[in-house]
Amino acid sequence: MARSPWLVLAALIFAAAPASSQTAQAAREAVVRDAERAVRAMMEAWAYDEHWKMWEMGTEKSQAGISQHDFADELRLRMVKPAAGKQVEGLRVQPRSEWEAQAVVRFSLENHKTHRIQAMTWTFPLWQDDVGNWRFDLGDFLELTGPRYW
Repeated sequence: MARSPWLVLAALIFAAAPASSQTAQAAREAVVRDAERAVRAMMEAWAYDEHWKMWEMGTEKSQAGISQHDFADELRLRMVKPAAGKQVEGLRVQPRSEWEAQAVVRFSLENHKTHRIQAMTWTFPLWQDDVGNWRFDLGDFLELTGPRYW
């Protein structure tokens, strides 16, 4: 019995659909996993005053806006950083594409001048660079330590 070319094509499309959805799901899971890892690394670097490491995790655009030395000085002078043990209290990553994600992070910051601790939820956009590293806008961290919040 001869098969219609349309039936063969339809069968191929339906057979390929689960494989492509599995591939898309695996890619989404990789974005979530890797972006979560990057957020935790950034918050840990901040908690341990590794401002040079934070700067290196910034996007090229945000690095061009402030030197590594000035970025570190700003954070050091403001004396605001994640409270001990509260760098990441909650984290949800929402992939936008393979190269862009948004992380909603719940954490607590401590101002070491006033000893005030403030719980916050912040949305960080992240972008993946050409070699697969997730990057942050350094301005977000300067804003979080600025007078608007303290």
